[in-house]
Amino acid sequence: MENFCDKENNAVASWFLGPRAENGYIVRKFYEEIINKLVESRRDKYYPNDPFFITEEMQYSAEYKSNMNSQQELFTELLNKLAEKSVPFWSPRYMGHMAMESTMPSQLGYVAALQYNQNNIGIEGSPLTTLLEIFAGKQLCEMLGFNVHWSENENIYNMEELDYTYTSTELHEIRGWGHITCDGSVANLESIWAARNLKFYSLSLRLAIDNNGPLSFIGSSFKVELANSKKKLFKECSTWELLNLKPTTVLDIPDQLYSEYGIASQFLQDSLKEYTIQTVGKDYLERKFNITKPSVYFASATMHYSWPKGCAIVGIGSKNLKSVPVDNAARMDAKKLDELLLECVNKKQAVYAVVAIMGSTENGACDPLYDIVKLREKYERDHGLSFVIHGDAAWGGYFRSMLVEPPPGTYHVCQKGFEQESDSFVPLLALKPYTQKHLDSLKHCDSITIDPHKSGYIPFPAGSLCYRDQRMRYLNTWTSPVVCRNNELKIGIYGVEGSKPGAAPVAAWFSHEIIGLHQKGYGLLLGQATYSCSKIYCHWATMSTEEDDFIVIPFNMLPAEKLSPPNSKEVEKQKRDIRKLIVGKSNFEIVNNKDATKLIKDLGSDLMINTFACNFKVNGKINEDIDEANYLNRRLFEKFSITSFKGTNEDVPLILTSSQLNQKNYQGCLTNFKDRLGLKGDQDLYVLINVVMSPWVTEFDFLSELTKKFKETLQELVKVSVKRNKVQPRFHSFVMQGIDKPYLTYLPVFQMENHRQQVILTADLPEYIKLQYMEARKMNPSHVYFLRNQYKMKLDDIARDGGSFRGVIYRNIDPNTKKPIVWINNFQVTNVRVLKKRHLATRFQDVHYPKDHMPFYIYGTEQEMHIDHMLLKSPSIQLSAERVKLDLTSGGLTSTQRENGVIAHITDFNEVAMQPFPEIKPFPLTGLPEIPILLPPFSSKSLPEKFENRFFFRRGRTLHVELYEDLIPNSDQNGPGLNNVKEPFAKGTITLPSQDEGSLYVDSYLINEDPAADEERDTNKFVKRPQTKPDRKSEPEWYEECIIS
Repeated sequence: MENFCDKENNAVASWFLGPRAENGYIVRKFYEEIINKLVESRRDKYYPNDPFFITEEMQYSAEYKSNMNSQQELFTELLNKLAEKSVPFWSPRYMGHMAMESTMPSQLGYVAALQYNQNNIGIEGSPLTTLLEIFAGKQLCEMLGFNVHWSENENIYNMEELDYTYTSTELHEIRGWGHITCDGSVANLESIWAARNLKFYSLSLRLAIDNNGPLSFIGSSFKVELANSKKKLFKECSTWELLNLKPTTVLDIPDQLYSEYGIASQFLQDSLKEYTIQTVGKDYLERKFNITKPSVYFASATMHYSWPKGCAIVGIGSKNLKSVPVDNAARMDAKKLDELLLECVNKKQAVYAVVAIMGSTENGACDPLYDIVKLREKYERDHGLSFVIHGDAAWGGYFRSMLVEPPPGTYHVCQKGFEQESDSFVPLLALKPYTQKHLDSLKHCDSITIDPHKSGYIPFPAGSLCYRDQRMRYLNTWTSPVVCRNNELKIGIYGVEGSKPGAAPVAAWFSHEIIGLHQKGYGLLLGQATYSCSKIYCHWATMSTEEDDFIVIPFNMLPAEKLSPPNSKEVEKQKRDIRKLIVGKSNFEIVNNKDATKLIKDLGSDLMINTFACNFKVNGKINEDIDEANYLNRRLFEKFSITSFKGTNEDVPLILTSSQLNQKNYQGCLTNFKDRLGLKGDQDLYVLINVVMSPWVTEFDFLSELTKKFKETLQELVKVSVKRNKVQPRFHSFVMQGIDKPYLTYLPVFQMENHRQQVILTADLPEYIKLQYMEARKMNPSHVYFLRNQYKMKLDDIARDGGSFRGVIYRNIDPNTKKPIVWINNFQVTNVRVLKKRHLATRFQDVHYPKDHMPFYIYGTEQEMHIDHMLLKSPSIQLSAERVKLDLTSGGLTSTQRENGVIAHITDFNEVAMQPFPEIKPFPLTGLPEIPILLPPFSSKSLPEKFENRFFFRRGRTLHVELYEDLIPNSDQNGPGLNNVKEPFAKGTITLPSQDEGSLYVDSYLINEDPAADEERDTNKFVKRPQTKPDRKSEPEWYEECIIS
């Protein structure tokens, strides 16, 4: 340990078992105490004179001993497997998801309470743990800034003296209330349920008042405060005004009715029962009040998937959950929200709620909650529009402890260099001013999701939902007479869940009590982890240099990257400063260097999550293909993750996680990130993520060791990526089509730059070669022949008008070597003419597959026509057929169109509905018995007849077709938009060849397969990767030899 901040480090050390089980001796003592007390409670406390039901005679019986031996044996094996295969959350090497070792008090509380298996659905099944859940909810509400009242005896020591009967003033005071849920998704769901019920409450009340309803007697005098603070007779309010009462106004209505009319809560409940949304449903109320535009929810585009799921469950509908665009830091754009709210005003469309994400899952970004609160005030005042504000602080909620002053008597603050006035590492200042401002605004939210099992370091499962106004929970009340009775302390009747464990709230309460939800407790712990996260950000930001053949770019920009206009020299200077002042320096050196402490507090994300991505260079040029960058980052994730039950956790020295950033959601934010990575295109981006929750990762130069391992692995995988993307002379194979005049259809591979093109050629063969070929084809028309260059060449040197090359024809594969058996070789292919030559890189692909057809190129001579499927998007399928029969019912096809090729839309099938195709390994549909085609996985004796009869692209099949001009003028012009056509110039049918007429070629396997998938760089050669899936043995070897060698 460093010698600064010793008291704080000592305190943190007492809160965990420790990465190396350093506190194992004391935890063992605590566990022994749990079991001793359990035994004592059963033997000596609860009716000690009851008989012993399990006797010594039973315990000495053979059956008893046999079962115990079996239990011991299996238990030992379970413990061994848990130790070997569990994700090591306890280790500083784990930087994956929002998870770390649970705190010692939380584990002790959980294990202790688990022995008694209490059910917090009702106090009948959980007298103590229900009370502790109330305590835990109050603790969270208080930390979040809600008004909470603690009575003098409200603690575990004086619980016998507790009295939860409230005075009228206390009952109606706005006070926070929270409870433990199984997770944040359920907490979010409950908040949606509450916001929906609150939005429609006033409509239900209106129905109970109108038309001689049970509350009609108040109709002539009951007034309510509108969103703009004006008073109006309730029955005269428009539907728009009723839908936009302030949340507090709605929650005040029962108290107002009691105060003004003496209406008891039970009478009000009975009067409203037949009109509430819980009874009649949302659709009924919308029809009754002629609501034609459904109310909407707003949340940041980076929202957790539980939000659309929750809106679907409660009947709001996921399409009525509207995404608000984000800025370059992945935070909600408040200006865009303002525009969307104004649009709702103009349309008279009500808003259920606006959700502020306080610590997004993928980026740790905090939405501008302060601005959202101000926007609500503006729209209530100026436009009469009001809504609930929910804080999704599942991750970020506990960070607010960094803003809470510790109670008097807490141990002294950090030593030299860590005073609050001057140092960035005091928890309060570990938060950026932006983050501090908006976390502080959580106190203005109507409801907040906060997950103790995330940044609370509590065992799973433990989410939580907290309400600023405790009365909001009554909107979701659902009771059962079996478990709930009047005058009982209740917590299980609120929310979604029924039965719920008492152990989870005990764990949360105990950990809160011991550590403290303030700057010197959880604030200290999270402050240290935030420092660690910022320090590893420095490693990611400076890992690559201009000389490297790779780059590592964090999602969150360096301060110098935010300059306008951009200044690359300043960016490089700042990276040099980070290397000099922070990377490789000890904590003590950083803390005692003012320049270092000033710099580090401006780096990284809002809340302790580093998202980053890697890219590579080929011959000094940065890769621009998004799919190839995604490939590299996926391979890195494979190396630094545990995603299989095979192997042990010792196989992974550093554990990260990953995600796919969606272009539609992130929009300009993701485009900016791609630009910084040197990438082009609109595809989604695969990224790596590290979440640092451990306070120890920066000690003993441990962080440098981990990032060094990452860099070494990255350098090796970059060599694989370079191999995939470096254009070099190779062998290139073509399917031969036609008997009278040969056409050559290239066998492409999306995953290799050497073969990442769709090419259709025609060329001349020597007369004697052509005669041999024609004779063989006439004998066996359905057999597929392949032509290949005899000597390695680049594809661009083959596929050029007027070109020539030495060729080889092969027609079968050696069953032992899986290599092609040459039939004819060493001849000159001449007079090459290119019909189509289109690159298949990601940026040249269409965004979507064709929706109402399947496109092909059709080309040939008057005697023989051929087709080849257009490859517009990856993954895809190669479908080639020669000598098809074209029958036109309208229009015609000129000789020029045939020779150059046009586009044929098969209209019987929609490609978008067929993709991705099932894995179809390439096999020629041949009837040549004496020349077996042993292409995997089929032998000459096991051709897939059943499959062939089911697949749409089969012999003799007649398909409807429309012909279009190819509007791309150049044969080598790339997409996207190659299939953008106008009106068809001809219509008719295409009939695929029968076995006696011609050949078919089908492949959805090798065209999409990654030839480097099983390779790693080992010293100076590529070796097979360890398999984490069933071994494919040598199936692709023939293809590697023929196509991509």
